Amino acid sequence: MKRQSGFTLIELVVVIVILGILAATAAPKFMNLQSDARISALNGMKASVKSASAMIYSKAILAGREKLESSDVCSAAGVTATCPTGASVDIVYGYPAGTAAGIVATLQDEMVSCSAATSTECDKTADWGYEEAEAGTVYIFSTSAPVATDCKITYKQSAGDGKNPTITVESDGC
Repeated sequence: MKRQSGFTLIELVVVIVILGILAATAAPKFMNLQSDARISALNGMKASVKSASAMIYSKAILAGREKLESSDVCSAAGVTATCPTGASVDIVYGYPAGTAAGIVATLQDEMVSCSAATSTECDKTADWGYEEAEAGTVYIFSTSAPVATDCKITYKQSAGDGKNPTITVESDGC
């Protein structure tokens, strides 16, 4: 007569329950989905900033203003004569200036001006906030949750003819 060895069904169920409990308590410590979502949103906004900057540079080339240290172009589509009110964008060497009238106006998004360090005081009806830093630099950040000052996009305007603006994502504090 052969003797069968193995686990009983009860033993298997107990082991599965124990593994489930361990997974339920340990998994949230290894997964920070809010941080990943904030970083993804920042990367999406960075792509929007790059795309908008390229669009304005194209318009500056068409207008013959890409080599000027300071000028403006119209961001409205199909405008040939006069630019509608609020559609003018300040440019520096063809790219949007690092100001509210530059890159922020280019994005054509509902953004509020406030400090990244005190984003809890920002108007929460807007998804994004911005802060003008030193000359030619704008910080763009989400207003959806209080975030540290190192969870933002930094836009630095073009430093000269033929030089692209610098767009970086700082996501250490997300």
